[in-house]
Amino acid sequence: MQEALVQLQQVIEGISQEKMPIGIQEIGLKNVFLKSIPKGEVIVHVGDKPAELYFVVNGIFRSYYIDREGNDVTRIFTLEGSGFGVETLFNEKASPCCIEALESSKVLVIPGQQIKKLILTSSYFTKFYINLLEGSIHYKIERESSFLLKSATERYLDFKRHYPKLEEQVNQSYIASYLGITPVSLSRIRKTIREEN
Repeated sequence: MQEALVQLQQVIEGISQEKMPIGIQEIGLKNVFLKSIPKGEVIVHVGDKPAELYFVVNGIFRSYYIDREGNDVTRIFTLEGSGFGVETLFNEKASPCCIEALESSKVLVIPGQQIKKLILTSSYFTKFYINLLEGSIHYKIERESSFLLKSATERYLDFKRHYPKLEEQVNQSYIASYLGITPVSLSRIRKTIREEN
């Protein structure tokens, strides 16, 4: 647990771009607990109003939407050293997507009310939150421009750069839906790349 808290503190400091003050450490990391999530468990469902932030200590999570036909469409993969839950922290709206553990995982759970209070009262956590939101906006802009301006092959190559080891660890249909293509198209793209190299 202590090692996971140190890891969480390092991530917060990386996002904030400065060391966490001692007094803030004690308050900011209070009530955080470690939770094991079995492979396949959906910890957030469409319509849920999550009251926590999650920080991935180890494992892989997938956030996905359900389309009109009932198919799941991968939104994002969350790996060790990253977190999720910030989207619904302040607006308290129902989640538009599901979040599933793709392998047995461990997360640090941070009570939402605790982090909200820190963001509203601590300039350190206000900066952390602003930087976190800026990173999220940057990712969304990159993802949108990728769909509008790049070919499926270019999106696949971007995926491999962004998630270098993930391809061997997750279901290929999840990757295909993340790229906005069918599994057959993904196989075709891989074959073409192999033949060109």
